[in-house]
Amino acid sequence: MKRVSKVKQIGAIAIIAGTAIGAGMLGIPFAVAAVGFNYAVAALFLVWIIMYATALLIIEANISQPLGTDMDSIAHNILGKPGRVLNLLFYLLLLYSLLTAYIFMGGQLFQTYILCWLNLENASLAKLLFCLIFGFFIYKGIKVVFSVNELFLSLKVLAFILFIAFVAPQIRTSLLENKALGVEYVWFAIPILVTSFGFHIVIPAIRNYFENDIVFKRTVAIGALAPLLVYLVWVVATLGTVSLYGNNGFIALSKAGETLAEAYQGLGQNGPLVFIRLFENFAIITSFLGVALALFSFNRDLYGLDIRKKLLTLVITLLPPLIFAIYFVNSFIAALGYASIFVSVLLIVQPAMMVWAIRTKQGKNDILSKLYLSLILFSGLGIIALQLLVAFGRLPHI
Repeated sequence: MKRVSKVKQIGAIAIIAGTAIGAGMLGIPFAVAAVGFNYAVAALFLVWIIMYATALLIIEANISQPLGTDMDSIAHNILGKPGRVLNLLFYLLLLYSLLTAYIFMGGQLFQTYILCWLNLENASLAKLLFCLIFGFFIYKGIKVVFSVNELFLSLKVLAFILFIAFVAPQIRTSLLENKALGVEYVWFAIPILVTSFGFHIVIPAIRNYFENDIVFKRTVAIGALAPLLVYLVWVVATLGTVSLYGNNGFIALSKAGETLAEAYQGLGQNGPLVFIRLFENFAIITSFLGVALALFSFNRDLYGLDIRKKLLTLVITLLPPLIFAIYFVNSFIAALGYASIFVSVLLIVQPAMMVWAIRTKQGKNDILSKLYLSLILFSGLGIIALQLLVAFGRLPHI
């Protein structure tokens, strides 16, 4: 097997962690606040176990195929044409739903920090401006996106570290021990958390990069652990400084459609306020650029559009999520919740189906294997059911 340098391994770990840790983490405190700190930590561990288990299934499916095989080809080779159609459809829906969430949140930030200075209160205009400004970088090409994204990614990491440094002395154990609304709110939290652990799409690329399956597995394990650790720190920092109740609490913020920055502003905590605002902005921008670039490339290949039709490709990429963000979505959390449906199909249900087919073909799908894969399969279907119940008002949420 090919030897893999430590630099390459660290780079791959950063890619896995960076893919998972994005704007979705802004919704985590709102998702888990109602269940309380202890259940929030338990929910994070539960979702991480499910998502890491499915990452191992994708590794198993990937290793059964030749080097250079991407997710689309893996699904096609193992599940046939229906598998490929399923993969293409839900991949497309996932990217569009994530872009809808990022455009909604980006519009909120633009309205707060830009339009308010111009005495303009127009949420639709703010979302349109966000798309036009950052869509321009997508139009200019991958090199420009990489350069801009690298800058904002560095600033995002710095802002997060400084936020934690400023907020750490202000963490109150009394807030972490406060009585929550009830454990039943965990069902609302789980779908939101699922969207924050979606690093699986880069697994085939890392295998191709390494050409060493032993190091490949170890690197994915370490990279998958990084988001969990970051989210645990994030939950302690936010739930330990912002109450569930009160004018600046999570319930009030959620009902008003406001971000964490408004909580720290209301509490008069100027140190954390500066860095949480920067972090929110940089997190949305980097996530938008990454997903928009992926969808832009996907649409160009799907519709056979050449370089001369870049503007048309950009319109196909950004117009549908912009329309949904303006007319059909009323909160960032709701948009993330809908994305969890597509994450569950692509990254939980489909991997279980692929490995079931592989093990059956190899004669290795014994009773324990079937029970394990069935558990993962029904976990994915259960998460979809939870999100639909939340969407139709059958489960409580803040």
